[in-house]
Amino acid sequence: MRIMFAVPCYWPSQDGVTIITSYLAQGLAAKGHEVSVVTSAGNGGLQELPEHDFHEGVEINRMRVQTRWPLFLRGRDNKSTKRAYRKQVKDFSPDVLIVVCAQTWTLDWIVPDLKKLDCVKVFYSHGYSAWKEQYSYKEQLRKRNIVGAWSVYKAKRYFDRLHQHIRLFDRVIYLSEDNNAAVYADQHGLHNGKILKNAIDDRFFGDDMRHQYEEKQCLRYLFVANYNRNKNQEMLIRAFSAAKIEKGQLLLVGFEENAYYGHLQEVIREELAGRRQKEVLFYTHVDRETVIELYRTSDVFVCPSLSENYPIVAHEAAATGMPIISTDVGIYNRITGAYIVEDQQGMQKAMEELYYSAEERKRRGRAAYDWVCGQGCRIQDKVDWLEADLRDHRGKRNGY
Repeated sequence: MRIMFAVPCYWPSQDGVTIITSYLAQGLAAKGHEVSVVTSAGNGGLQELPEHDFHEGVEINRMRVQTRWPLFLRGRDNKSTKRAYRKQVKDFSPDVLIVVCAQTWTLDWIVPDLKKLDCVKVFYSHGYSAWKEQYSYKEQLRKRNIVGAWSVYKAKRYFDRLHQHIRLFDRVIYLSEDNNAAVYADQHGLHNGKILKNAIDDRFFGDDMRHQYEEKQCLRYLFVANYNRNKNQEMLIRAFSAAKIEKGQLLLVGFEENAYYGHLQEVIREELAGRRQKEVLFYTHVDRETVIELYRTSDVFVCPSLSENYPIVAHEAAATGMPIISTDVGIYNRITGAYIVEDQQGMQKAMEELYYSAEERKRRGRAAYDWVCGQGCRIQDKVDWLEADLRDHRGKRNGY
């Protein structure tokens, strides 16, 4: 089959959407399918990456799209427009088109062509960060925040209509039953969805990745997420700074430097100037092997996010037997042994407790490992399931 993924971010990015899309695309390519990805260069289209690329059997075509959703989606050159995107899809003539994520150009720009495309159409949702039961645009108007009110109103209109677009797909894939996209589907009577939970690279389960929980003077706290306000790295830095620990490192792994990354540098200068016993180390543009090594050599996984859905990084941390501290977002509160916190003070307290107790790290880390072993996280199983589902839908479309 000729399979095209349209996804807002892809290799060499290391975020959850990229990791999941990559193992599916590469897995299908390894099974003999012709796989192409149309995606965006990072940092709002400003990242210096090749327009055309090839990685692990997958053809990659990048566009330079500036996104400030829901206010605008804008190409930075004439090769990165709505028309150019639709032409790429048409020229590839896919047997299967897999559109990844809402609230981005990959879905919004292709909607007008969905009825015209003679192929199996799949929408792969990673959740809807802007979907709410109630929207506060009137409150924003009372505060005379015209831009804020317009943004909230446009988000409301988007989700009032999104279910109509989802009905145009042959298949919709959700990350879990609790994912808010699956909840949205139930509320709007959508019946074309299936659950395909995240999978983990087998290497995370290797003996060399398993944590030993020895007493340490310097503890390494790890967070893997792109730099943005929703991931809330600022709170994590402030909690780390305030924590009463003798010596520690906070490792922040994101794809690229951006405006929020710059803001975090200011926070570090404010909080940690002259304090040599605590370090915040930033990692950008790192390869997958480096990220895996950071999982292996860190001691505690921390997540300060304001919202998550079904983060693969949580599963990766659990597979290494690493104890986890997180705000009450996404899947984290279902991980056995996870230390769930409400705010910066709670994060600080949890960091301190795990610093001073190797036994507590061991208890929580082993509980997380036992939990993830029961989740069915093998990549090949996910690839096989997706391939079979795509073949089934293609057969129905072709009348056999």
